[in-house]
Formats: sequence, structure tokens, C-alpha cells
Amino acid sequence: MTNLTSHKIPVWFWLIAVLALVWNCMGVMAYLAEAYMSDEVFANYSPEIQKLYNKRPSWVTGAYAIAVFGGVLASMLLLIRKKAAKTVFLISLAGVLANDVYTFFMSKTLKVLGTNAIIFPVIVLVIAALLVLFSNYATKREWLA
Repeated sequence: MTNLTSHKIPVWFWLIAVLALVWNCMGVMAYLAEAYMSDEVFANYSPEIQKLYNKRPSWVTGAYAIAVFGGVLASMLLLIRKKAAKTVFLISLAGVLANDVYTFFMSKTLKVLGTNAIIFPVIVLVIAALLVLFSNYATKREWLA
């Protein structure tokens, strides 16, 4: 009976898991909005921003997809209490890191959009890292099977 009480899942676990799913679903929506952007919407961007989009390598788009779809999958695994959530969150974090390396060091994004363009990607990176740590914590607490 002691084991059952030590594995009791606190309410805040479920709150974090649901928020993680909502957060990552917003990432998927942003990815899909970008992937299926109409020519009319694209034409409204400045020539500099259009050039950024057109020069972006396909591996960066792939990293973006891995980050957001992996985040959704990992969040779902967290909600059904599977240990695989930790591994999938790590894969998602790798996608975030690859995307950020390109954005900050290999492209002219900061030059075109300004240094304020670093804020949201850093927030995304921090949340992705925290979700890895959270899933690791949940695994150690034996909340994930």
C-alpha cells in the first residue's frame, strides 16, 4: 500500500501536462500557418523577410516540424503517463536547438528583424528544456510507466 501512495500523481502534474499540450499545439498551428501561407500573405512581407524565408534550408523547416510535432506527441505521452515522453521531449528540444542555431548564427534573421527577434525563440527554448526536465522528474518519481 505504501507504493501506491508514493506514486500518487499531484494535480500540478496534470496541469503542467495539459499546458504543455496546449503550448505545443500552438506551435503546430504556427508551423502549419507558415507552411500553408498564401501567396497573397507572403507578398505583404518586406523583400528582406521574403528573402529570409526563401533562403531557409529544408533541414531548418524539418527541425521546426520535429520540434513542434514532437512536442505535441511528447505532451500526449505525458498525459497518458508513458516514459517515452522524456525521449520525445529530448528529440523536440533537438529540433528547437537546430532551428535556433540556424536563426541566430547562420542566417541574417537578427539583422533583418532586429535583436527583439531573439526573445520568443529563447522562451521556446527555455520551455522545451523545462519540459525535458519535468518529464525526467516525473520518470524518477515513477509517475510515468
